Amino acid sequence: MTEPLPVRLEALFTAYEYEMGLCFRCYRSNVQVTRVGEITSPDGETPLYGCQRCVQELTVMHVRAHDTPARPYVQLPRIQNPS
Repeated sequence: MTEPLPVRLEALFTAYEYEMGLCFRCYRSNVQVTRVGEITSPDGETPLYGCQRCVQELTVMHVRAHDTPARPYVQLPRIQNPS
């Protein structure tokens, strides 16, 4: 990322809680990561952790996609695991 981040994004990134781990996106290990989501299936849930650099890149991509979406975003229902 070469352009400065908006102040609201900087505040968002400082609010994340980081721990040492493996980034699901760039595969760097032993870096600070934060949970960014999960992959859910009928068999369970796999958490996804991203490093600071990848979280910033994904967030900027998300913001830009909402600015001029190629197609409208639709809120999908979350899959509930049967208890």
